Amino acid sequence: MGPVALLAVALGLLAACESTPSATATPFVPRVTIFPTVGPTVTPTVPVQPTARPSTPATTAAPATAVPFDGTLNPFTGLKVAPERLTVRPMLIKVANGSEAGVRPQSGLANADVVVEHYVEGGITRFTTLFLGNAPDRVGSVRSCRLLDIELAPMFGGAIACSGMSGGVKQEIRASTYLFDKGATDLTKSMLISPDFGMPECEDCMFYRTNSNVAPHNLFASVNRLRDELTKRGKNDKGPFQSWTFSAAPASVSAMGQAGTVSVPYSSGTVTWRYDAASGLWQRSIGGVVHTDAATGKPLSASNVLIVYANHINTLIVEDATGAKSIQIQLWDRGPLKLLRDGVVQNGAWLRPTAVGVFNLISDDKPLPLKPGNTWIEIVPLDMPVDVK
Repeated sequence: MGPVALLAVALGLLAACESTPSATATPFVPRVTIFPTVGPTVTPTVPVQPTARPSTPATTAAPATAVPFDGTLNPFTGLKVAPERLTVRPMLIKVANGSEAGVRPQSGLANADVVVEHYVEGGITRFTTLFLGNAPDRVGSVRSCRLLDIELAPMFGGAIACSGMSGGVKQEIRASTYLFDKGATDLTKSMLISPDFGMPECEDCMFYRTNSNVAPHNLFASVNRLRDELTKRGKNDKGPFQSWTFSAAPASVSAMGQAGTVSVPYSSGTVTWRYDAASGLWQRSIGGVVHTDAATGKPLSASNVLIVYANHINTLIVEDATGAKSIQIQLWDRGPLKLLRDGVVQNGAWLRPTAVGVFNLISDDKPLPLKPGNTWIEIVPLDMPVDVK
């Protein structure tokens, strides 16, 4: 296994939520690396032995039932989409979000159906962007995959593209039957990796570099070219994702709490979402600066913002020259969440009882309806004090 000793163990998700289970489901048991710490940025001097994940989860619940679709709606947005878009696999692309020069504004975020923000290492966050309804030819800057992508790609039933990965993460990905073809010499199943770092800008490349950004933040990807490669591999089939539930009816303030802003205190910079009543959208800023998309120059916005709480564990995998350790985010079984839409906040729970195609959203044992449109997911540690006002 190389210089990093890995051990397959099972961990218990420490999250709890208010919903009462209504049915049971057979959980999948994910592959887990050895994990010695409790926080996203702290590495203890003495490793702590992880507790074993029980064979049966402490809490289970029936999957949320999607609204009946007529075959024309995007399962990630609830919006009508060209029929051919529903016959291809969702494309996930890793996008940088550091504070160094050349990172912001990123390109393509405004066109994503879903953007997932999560910790990587050293207190910084990264985006996993999902495209099904749109296929921009400039997304980035593209950066490397992390452990969480072992969960996100099958969860959304998509293929994932990135610039590479650390040796420790690659070992874990090779254990994923969803991402990796056993016996193959490279990551050839549902992953697309930038083949080198010297490509000039070109119309026919999956990945290309530009002169407009400072390296390494000048690597971009084309969703259309990535799909062409998936088609060659025979992997561009319809994704298995079970659609979220959507409702255009405004959320009731009486049933929820009113909310105008939500602040997510990531170590690398507080993310703030402010509700704009005129547009009915949440607008994003980071570190007190409005966050824009390079392609449009306009502020990034979302119909829905999901605050997803999950257990974060530091691993022994070294990600960079500073010695920063990779984080495992335990996005399986279930956990609490907050949904922000229409200027209100609602408590609920997320459920992932199986590995592929399922990320259910519920409240009081019923599907939690999203507003039709795009969704940003902020994944945070269980103890993060997210401020909703």
